[in-house]
Amino acid sequence: MMMTRIIREAKPTDITDIMQVMEAAKKIMRQSGNLHQWADGYPSEAVIISDMEKHGGFVLEEGDGEDQSTGRIVGYFAFLPSPEPTYSKIYDGQWTDDTLPYHVIHRIASYPDVHGIFNDIMDFCFSHDANIRIDTHKDNRIMQHNIEKHGFTYCGIIYLANGRSSESRQARLDGRVVTDEGEANGDERMAYQKLNNDSVFHQKSFQELTVDELYELLRIRSEVFVVEQNCVYQDMDGDDQKSIHLWLTVANKVVALARVCPAGTHMKEVSIGRVITTERGKGYGKQIMLYAIEAAEKHFDAKQIDIEAQEYAKGFYESVGFKQSSETFMLDGIPHIKMTLNIE
Repeated sequence: MMMTRIIREAKPTDITDIMQVMEAAKKIMRQSGNLHQWADGYPSEAVIISDMEKHGGFVLEEGDGEDQSTGRIVGYFAFLPSPEPTYSKIYDGQWTDDTLPYHVIHRIASYPDVHGIFNDIMDFCFSHDANIRIDTHKDNRIMQHNIEKHGFTYCGIIYLANGRSSESRQARLDGRVVTDEGEANGDERMAYQKLNNDSVFHQKSFQELTVDELYELLRIRSEVFVVEQNCVYQDMDGDDQKSIHLWLTVANKVVALARVCPAGTHMKEVSIGRVITTERGKGYGKQIMLYAIEAAEKHFDAKQIDIEAQEYAKGFYESVGFKQSSETFMLDGIPHIKMTLNIE
């Protein structure tokens, strides 16, 4: 039977399996000549539990087909949001970008007989953030090779607390504080960053949105539909709570968004609306519309999708399959037409 691999958030009940993976990874390090990284019991169970408490610990689990009940944990990594205190100072170089929020990857570990782990981790992480930093020990040739192969840029050197961990979290757990002297004598790490300029797709229900995500989507809608178009209207119309919200980001900046409303809310049929591209001419508008059509079928079993399109955008919506299905009408002082896509 074909084996499948998933990535899921780690649970406290996984700790024994995770620590076994860590021990296997240490053996790989020692056999490859990396004699000093992850010494003296690091990473400890306390470090892994700390990752879990921050919802940043993840396992790679293999199972038979779709049945993960007999799954085997074959890998682990931490994926944590900025700021990372250890990265506040960098020597002999500079970060590719030091202005945008980022995520950091720590503690990648797997069994030696399992292949493609690093690829899976990169795909997962870059589906959640386009700006990622990572560091590794100067003797970890295997990790350096994987990092560079995946397009990360070498940025410089960072120093860790007493050489104990790949980040300052372990130092804080041990009750230590990094000082300038500690940095000078600490464990050296090679620091990398990758800023992925490919668009990253996001899709959430209203209830799944974070406060910051909701604020940003509403801010952009107000900026475009109210301020730029000089149109005073009620953007927050009560349909958002029942809708699926979609957006694209490039380097953590929203470049396109839309929402998909179920039948009987904004329109009689399933509908797509609030379509915006903040960077025109790059294909983001068509991309978000294709995602929206897919979401309408998946979440609301749509057989027909309607939109209220501003008349000037008729050609754009025709490019993704919509056809005009009404005469021109005025909506909030702007000429609109109804357009319909029939799903075969």
